[in-house]
Amino acid sequence: MINKLVTSKYIIIFSLVVANLSAQVNNPKSYIVRTDVGFIDYANRIIVCRGTADVIKNNVDDNSLIIIEKNITLAKAEAKAEARKNLIKIIKEVNFDGRYVKELIEIEPIIESRLESLVGSAYQQGQIEYFDKDEVSIALAVRMSGLAEILIDTDGYLEEDKSLPTYLMTNAAIPKSERISGIVIDVREHDIDPSMSPEVIDMQGNLVYGTIHYSRSKSVNKGPVGYAYSMDDKNLGQRVGANPILIEAVGSLDDDVYITSMDAEKIREAEKKFGILTNCRIMLLLQ
Repeated sequence: MINKLVTSKYIIIFSLVVANLSAQVNNPKSYIVRTDVGFIDYANRIIVCRGTADVIKNNVDDNSLIIIEKNITLAKAEAKAEARKNLIKIIKEVNFDGRYVKELIEIEPIIESRLESLVGSAYQQGQIEYFDKDEVSIALAVRMSGLAEILIDTDGYLEEDKSLPTYLMTNAAIPKSERISGIVIDVREHDIDPSMSPEVIDMQGNLVYGTIHYSRSKSVNKGPVGYAYSMDDKNLGQRVGANPILIEAVGSLDDDVYITSMDAEKIREAEKKFGILTNCRIMLLLQ
């Protein structure tokens, strides 16, 4: 529904980024954003919220077990309704591409009604919890793929190519041990905001990785990048394989990552030979 604005975002003055580096180093970010009722997990692409409701006790002598059971059922329904309300609130705080969902709703109000439909299909996450003070708590979750389906327009993305990609034909001529399987960018020394659609930019302001490099379906179903805390993360191998290139970021601005021009060329060469960008085989390391 909403594509990233590209008018002047790529033309970032080098000195602006450098000036922010000292402030960014001491304020690392996590890929899990927590609130008092739930969390947004950008690595596993899931949003979870909890709802809680009281179980009302009835002081009667006859059929008390039946009445209590009925009250528990009602409390479960109330807890689910509360969880859905909380999901709507926390989804509005999701960082899409440097803009939050609540900002996109102001541009396209129809998004909000579609979010309500998405939340209506939320699934239960984990077990129902019963507390000593007669409360029931239920967690509901939605996948970011569902949110991406709502937010992502068809424009600005790489068209699906049904022909055999060139890199598949050149792959066979390169020994497996020498094939680059992905790109890992270490942003742990910088203050990047995790988002659903970050970009990689070189220090001259040229786009290295963004929506033009992958299809809409890849963006929806896989997500442009993965997030991890270290090279030992179990999710890392699934996205970037066993032989990725490790690159050190030199700066960040909001949800965008800056790298040197030399590293940018490494990525472009890897794309030509191995289709790294086309297949969203990019991982960002956060603190």
